[in-house]
Amino acid sequence: MWFSEIDKEGFPTGIAIFGSDDSTGEYFMMYFDERKVSRKYEVSLQDGILNWWRNAPDFSQRYTWTITNNGNTIIGKGQLSKNGKTWEKDLDQTYTRIK
Repeated sequence: MWFSEIDKEGFPTGIAIFGSDDSTGEYFMMYFDERKVSRKYEVSLQDGILNWWRNAPDFSQRYTWTITNNGNTIIGKGQLSKNGKTWEKDLDQTYTRIK
């Protein structure tokens, strides 16, 4: 489970639940936020890179989270598409573990 809250206007508070299907080996993320938005994302994790993506005609998203620095830093880069063809930069974030 993942809770997100960004202290900046325009960013909704949300929650995501990660799960899998043991028969197919597929991973998913269900996302919900305070705007009553709900979305299903496909998820993959391989070689320290977490990806999730959603392909929808009017609003697609994709994120890549790279785990570095012996697991102490996560660098996130996002993109979105409002027409299913053209991609633009979305939210980029970096998380660093505080020791």
